Amino acid sequence: MKVFVTGGTGFIGSHLIDSLLAQNEYEIYALVRDPHNLKWLEGKNIHSLQGDLLSIPELPTDLDYIFHLAGSTKAHKSADYYTVNQSGTASLFQALSAQELHPKRVIYLSSLAAAGPSRPGNPVRESDPPQPVSPYGRSKLQGEVEALKYAQDYPLIIARVGPVFGPRERDFLSYFKFLKMGILPSFGSSSHRLSICYVKDLIRGLQMCLNAGLKTGEIFNFADPTPYTWDELGKTAAPLLGKNPKQIRLSLPIVYAIAFISEFVDLFKKQPGIISKEKISEMRQSSWVADTHKAEEMLGFRTNYSLAEGLEETLSWYSQHNWL
Repeated sequence: MKVFVTGGTGFIGSHLIDSLLAQNEYEIYALVRDPHNLKWLEGKNIHSLQGDLLSIPELPTDLDYIFHLAGSTKAHKSADYYTVNQSGTASLFQALSAQELHPKRVIYLSSLAAAGPSRPGNPVRESDPPQPVSPYGRSKLQGEVEALKYAQDYPLIIARVGPVFGPRERDFLSYFKFLKMGILPSFGSSSHRLSICYVKDLIRGLQMCLNAGLKTGEIFNFADPTPYTWDELGKTAAPLLGKNPKQIRLSLPIVYAIAFISEFVDLFKKQPGIISKEKISEMRQSSWVADTHKAEEMLGFRTNYSLAEGLEETLSWYSQHNWL
């Protein structure tokens, strides 16, 4: 079976490709900007197709499945999110139509940010009206809108996920570096809860979406069914690093000041950093908790990894690769 993957050189995409290759059932075609810089795909048995979301190359006429994972999670300007997450998604489906391709399933990886924050005690369900609060979230929602325009032409599944951690991931790495220094940073309210997902659990969920019996246009939340606070995450990770960190609570004004400085510094860098006023606005919400019952009932999805197990694998990988 032939599979086309966008975002294959990234954190989640490379894990998906590793999983597909391990099953010996799939022939992988990956969209890459630079075939000479395959990153995590270097040396693997794949076909690299040069291009990007706004310039889709000719694809195999007999593609079976498409995983659209490419997206922008950090940007210098709000407009950049829409260029990739909305226009890029529209461009992909326009290319499928122009090339007269007929895949059996298209999986679009969206975000819980597209759905918006939850209320305490009321996890966000897939059927709830979306209420994104950031340019990133709004751009991912518009990406969903673009994909759903083609739901009658291509069997489509939308997968929403919150923060994903695991080997090769760099945003959580910054947090773990503080822990290794003996600091447990606490942001805003200690009751702020969020749904996170270990990358290997997400990859299983994405592959479950290939189920031929699913109705086109379905949306699924993927996450650990137990939401966590940042304090709980840090206190679970710290012993794995051999640390008993000192907790330092950062008020929102301080965090905003850090974000302002970070954004100024980012103006002189090619890649934007993870701290921005936009991200702080998301952190101000009382909770980002997803209801995962639909994925459990319709797909049989349950996470295989506890928080501690996922963190242990992740931190071990960081140490082995001298990232931490």
